[in-house]
Amino acid sequence: MSARLADRIAVVTGAGRGIGFGIARALCAEGARVVIGELEAERGRDAAQRLTAQGYRAQAVPLDVTQSASCAALVDRVTAEHGRIDILVNNAGLFILHKSEETPEADWRLQIDVMLTGVFLTTQAVARGMLARRSGSIVNIASIGGMGGWPMRAAYNSAKAGVIALTEVLATEWAHVNVRVNAVSPGVVRTEMMNVAIREKLASAEQYAQRAPVGRIAEVEEIADAVVFLASERASYITGMNLRVDGGWVPWGNLRARGFPEEVPHG
Repeated sequence: MSARLADRIAVVTGAGRGIGFGIARALCAEGARVVIGELEAERGRDAAQRLTAQGYRAQAVPLDVTQSASCAALVDRVTAEHGRIDILVNNAGLFILHKSEETPEADWRLQIDVMLTGVFLTTQAVARGMLARRSGSIVNIASIGGMGGWPMRAAYNSAKAGVIALTEVLATEWAHVNVRVNAVSPGVVRTEMMNVAIREKLASAEQYAQRAPVGRIAEVEEIADAVVFLASERASYITGMNLRVDGGWVPWGNLRARGFPEEVPHG
């Protein structure tokens, strides 16, 4: 089977670890040349080296998604070296828990700046070339947190809800020039950060697994596969989509938490 993204130039923000790295690896495996845009330069270089050691084509470029000049610099460099950007995955993010009444303004602004303003600034910088060429695919990493009210996540959920809305706006604005914009909303995913939280007893893998109807936590590769699909021509008639990859978390009413039995009889 031929690589579905052969010779495509893809930029993935925040791809030094976790879901972002998994997405970068999956794009590489489909033949893309991947540029890792990473705030922490050493982490980005290490990630690119890990991919190149596996025979993939990858490089790291410094990027601060909250600064339009940094976004423009990345686009200029990648365009100068490779001629274009075919795929953009806006993945950069962070997560800070606070009671809403105690949330420091700096923590609110940081999360909104990185996960909403950063998505807009990076997309704006990359999309100019896509619009001129009348071709491109943008995938934003949102979250199921952007689709409901979870305590202590005011900034995070607000940012992700904004990403979902922004995805729809840009999709309808740019569809006529063949630039597609979609989002993927992961559920709970097994990442390095989650494993640390589990070891430190800040999270429970069992409770997360029980909350999802499928009975388990998602693997990074399952999120990456959804991103690759939306980025590819297999999704050529899909734009403005928010694809939940959550094991049924959002549509389920969490009956166990409400005291119902595990299985509710029908009929």
